[in-house]
Amino acid sequence: MIRGQLRTTAALSLAVVAGLAMAACGGSSTVSASHAPTGPATHSAAASRSGFQPAAASFVSSNLGWVLGQSGCQSCAALRVTTDGGDRWAALPAPPAPLGFAQPSAAAITDIAFANLADGFLYGPGLLATHDGGRSWVRQNLPPVQALGIGAGYSYALTRQGGSWGLWRAAIGSSRWVALPLPPRASPSPASDYRTKLYVEGGTLALLRTGFFGPAVTPGEVGRLWLSTDDGMSWQLRHVPCRAPNGGGAAVLSIARGHPDAWLLDCFNNEQSSQQQNTQHHLFGTVDAGLSWTRLPDPTSHNMPYSLADNGSGHAFLATVGARDFLVGTLDGGLHWRTMIISGGNFNGWADLSFVTGQIGVVVAPTHYAREHLYRTQNGGRTWQTVNF
Repeated sequence: MIRGQLRTTAALSLAVVAGLAMAACGGSSTVSASHAPTGPATHSAAASRSGFQPAAASFVSSNLGWVLGQSGCQSCAALRVTTDGGDRWAALPAPPAPLGFAQPSAAAITDIAFANLADGFLYGPGLLATHDGGRSWVRQNLPPVQALGIGAGYSYALTRQGGSWGLWRAAIGSSRWVALPLPPRASPSPASDYRTKLYVEGGTLALLRTGFFGPAVTPGEVGRLWLSTDDGMSWQLRHVPCRAPNGGGAAVLSIARGHPDAWLLDCFNNEQSSQQQNTQHHLFGTVDAGLSWTRLPDPTSHNMPYSLADNGSGHAFLATVGARDFLVGTLDGGLHWRTMIISGGNFNGWADLSFVTGQIGVVVAPTHYAREHLYRTQNGGRTWQTVNF
């Protein structure tokens, strides 16, 4: 249905196919996208007054999910698991690694990703693996991990040691990591502010080398983009649609859930007044894995883009950071965007913005230095709830 819409109406369809997704996890406070008479709700610390504060989340079904968080001290990592979608949580043994937000170190962890009910990872920059659902963990011998993605039968780790970037693959259930080739120029110069980002949907991988975010971008500074359809074994260069000199550089990408050829790309121009309060976002969509792009309505004119997600059913969401951290979204195929959540953070970030089905998704915010919340949606992003632990 989405592909047909995209073929008939370019701008509307592309936005529909490339919906970004954010969400929340079952709880006491609800934000409705359909009505906000005094503006979107800001969630207070009340939802996180227990001893456990979430920092990252991973769900493998509508009911089964894990949350990495803080308990006891700023660097004390803790784990919780739910089998009923977040109504009830059980504590797992504390992982043998510190939480890395307050005290970064090579062994610290900041994120979580599970492939199934048994196999999962704690990472960023350290890397631990479990094969028993989080009851025990084994450290993996890889360079510092910048991103980790799970696809069709494989786990992928993007690493960085100094100025050297690497991409690694392991079969799910295995701890044997194999180095994969990186495309030419995928590794930014150590002296630059550019970064490489990894996106995985099934057997499709995308690597995005971010561009320059200033007000005057040259054609060579808009960023670079590559596609792999053979589990990372080979790469094809794709055109980046960001337009010099004022269109900004490539910042974040999403691949639609269940539609590996449908992508969104946000080109960001950091032309601001103060603390990214007034900035330029230029959103583009593709339904042929980057062979052609269509310009879509701008999602916001504030903040810096942090992450995109796509529920695969036409709802799009963009997480941003600034003086106040916002999640903006569209429920009508990209024609109109609105603020969905004000997380309470200030440049504090978001974690694991994703949908496990077209209706159910999760996100965590703020991720550090503030009271964290786990949010969940059960209706494709129309309403959001905070989870109590």
